[in-house]
Amino acid sequence: MADRTFGWVQEAYTLGNLKNVVSAFVPNSESNRILRTDKIPRLISETDGRDAFIRELGEPRIIIPYTHLKGKGTPKGFTRSSAPCSGIIQAVLPGQRKEYQSDWPADSFLRWAVSIGFLHYDRKEDVCSISSLGMRYANAPLESEEEGEVLTEAFLSYPPVCRVLTLLAKEGHLTKFEIGARLGFIGEAGFTSIPQYMIIEGLLKAEQKEDKTKLLKDTEGTSDKYVRTICSWLIQTGWVKKTAKGIESTKEEQPVVIPQSYQLTLKGRTVIKHINGVSKFKKTPKRILWDMLATKATDRDYLRNRRTYLIKYLEGAYRTPIQIKEYLKGKNLLEETETILDDLKSLVNIGLNLNKSGDSYRITDEITGLELPQVFECSVLVKSEVSILKDYLRTHMIHVDHKYLILLDLGFDGTSDRDYEMQTAELLTKELAFQGARLGDTRKPDVCVYYGENGLIIDNKAYGKGYSLPMKQADEMYRYIEENKERSERFNKNKWWQIFDDQVKQFRFVFLSGSFTGGFKDRLNHISMRSGLNGAAISSVNLLLLAEELKSGRMRYEDCFKLFDGNDEVRLPGSFKRGGLMK
Repeated sequence: MADRTFGWVQEAYTLGNLKNVVSAFVPNSESNRILRTDKIPRLISETDGRDAFIRELGEPRIIIPYTHLKGKGTPKGFTRSSAPCSGIIQAVLPGQRKEYQSDWPADSFLRWAVSIGFLHYDRKEDVCSISSLGMRYANAPLESEEEGEVLTEAFLSYPPVCRVLTLLAKEGHLTKFEIGARLGFIGEAGFTSIPQYMIIEGLLKAEQKEDKTKLLKDTEGTSDKYVRTICSWLIQTGWVKKTAKGIESTKEEQPVVIPQSYQLTLKGRTVIKHINGVSKFKKTPKRILWDMLATKATDRDYLRNRRTYLIKYLEGAYRTPIQIKEYLKGKNLLEETETILDDLKSLVNIGLNLNKSGDSYRITDEITGLELPQVFECSVLVKSEVSILKDYLRTHMIHVDHKYLILLDLGFDGTSDRDYEMQTAELLTKELAFQGARLGDTRKPDVCVYYGENGLIIDNKAYGKGYSLPMKQADEMYRYIEENKERSERFNKNKWWQIFDDQVKQFRFVFLSGSFTGGFKDRLNHISMRSGLNGAAISSVNLLLLAEELKSGRMRYEDCFKLFDGNDEVRLPGSFKRGGLMK
């Protein structure tokens, strides 16, 4: 089975390009003819599939392998910008400096067309063909009433569009960060959102207009990108308008402005009635693809299967979490009720309508397109260690928001350092009562927090196979400790230590990661002996257990700092380590 990720779309914006992509599947359409007679002969070499592509586009019923559509990516010796054209959809999309785009935008437009039902994807054969809805779209005149009707049907069948529209209808004016924080699966890799207060702080610190522009352009999480992409579609349909929003700040008299903010138009308020089937407006069925039920999680196929069963079980009937638990058990899926409740909240977050009656839940949407791949119908998938840890934490995190479960995913993802630092800082300063912030730039610790006279200098380290604390990074922590002691611009011109209040007198150093391995304890002792300060290592799991102890009031903030005095790994009672439960 090919590894595709339909259901969530980034970096595919223009409806005109989408129409050309879909029209390529219509025999003898203008887009199809231009490809066969001009673009493909000129842009694609024989070795990259030119002749096969022309033949496939000339068939009476066009069915094309996904790899022929997307292209081969970037060959060795090329950059993405200089890579040759090797896919049909690459040739459809005009680039800024050349006649075609790379395989990444081609894949994005294909995912867009499949996700909203214009193209049909055969999972077994890994091929695409046009759907009846797609044929209507391709044949509808540009900007005609018919085209508008087809786009309305397609977009309102796509749950994330409905989620964005519903939030805007309810709250009026929202930034992409405010929407992104409530879009996607709770506490799961692939659905990150930058905390808006951090954006505000960054804008207040930026002295030049260029720095503010760069911050707003470059700093966004995965869910924030989905929001920006979806809103670009809805602006083109006339349902949403982009209107800068001012956010009040205690540090400035004038509101801080975030340009990427959105409101519904009058047309959008009319269209949204189709989501709930209000009055004479017929409710649009929701198109859910198996692929969209998890993205980056290590056991995403397991999660997709579980959520597929959950959705099908809740169609048309009210079920309690206990009933759902027993049903899933019958499918060889052993789940806690807390995990099921998080999934139910997440289904709302992706755009499904979920009714609650007493302690029972029911999906009120008609669902189309959701099928379990045949390869999984008679197989049992194994839940990952990360998911097992999350299940355990859900039963313990009564007071702490479950969105911070994403720290487990990020702690083992070596490509998400910034998100790991930001989520750590938000947990400590917004969910808990610490002061401080993420610093995370060159020659600064990742996170610094304090409470009363106690401070922590934190270094986030995300490693897939556990963090061993190499000597180079131990030396880096030692340098931060010394800079904080001396507090002289001669040592570091950025004066990062000013994050601490003057009353903070006692400091500890902390390394945070998914897990620890090797001789990390020796390096902790080495730092302590050189600096005269104590420190510790703590896993994402134990940090969340500690957060629960603090927020529940079972542990005093003053006492929690003593946990970091041992120059060893901090393990709370009942916590997991790799391989089992700590007693």
